[in-house]
Amino acid sequence: MAKNIILLAKQDRFSRLAQEIAEAAFGSSVRTYTGKVGDPEPLPLSTESPDYLISFLSPWIVRSQTLEKCGVAINFHPGSTDYPGIGCYNFALYDEATEFGAVCHHMLAKVDTGRIILERRFKVSPDDTVETLKLATMETMIAMYREIVALIADGKPLPESSSHWTRKAYTKREMEALKRIHHSMPEAEIRRRVRATVYPGYPGPVMEMEDGSMHVFPVPQRPPIA
Repeated sequence: MAKNIILLAKQDRFSRLAQEIAEAAFGSSVRTYTGKVGDPEPLPLSTESPDYLISFLSPWIVRSQTLEKCGVAINFHPGSTDYPGIGCYNFALYDEATEFGAVCHHMLAKVDTGRIILERRFKVSPDDTVETLKLATMETMIAMYREIVALIADGKPLPESSSHWTRKAYTKREMEALKRIHHSMPEAEIRRRVRATVYPGYPGPVMEMEDGSMHVFPVPQRPPIA
């Protein structure tokens, strides 16, 4: 079994579950660093050389200098190979995708470009929202994470998937553009954008009206289920 494992994760309930799974599998061999988007990278990352670096919803983009010192570095991405980068749930709903999923892949310095280890897909319902799609994705990704962690703990090789990324990663700029709506857009386009960008507790999409004023679409003011 690998003797030196680092887990990078966010501070949410799915990341806490990932941490519990890792601690059950690896015991004292694993050290976990958690944070929020915008937090500085944990200082130990610049000096350590773990056998495995595991990223599960990590708020940090791991630098190439760090990756070079890792035996194996893998990431769990909450989106299928069609949706690398930011806003994966949002763009899938905007595209009215009928399938979505989660991916485990080797990490490279360029986000969501490394070789695919495993991909799991599921059907998307026409009634899915960002919130329900995220929940289904998290459930899928946790199950996949548990399998991969078990393989590492048993000293078994990681799978090699025939899947590959189908496009370059979506960016924050593209995500922000998706939330901007103009009154002259066709009704179907407006509906797709609203469906793809409404999420409880976060700013909703904004529509520029004919008189130049801005209409902010309401969002549920409660914690999201995922």
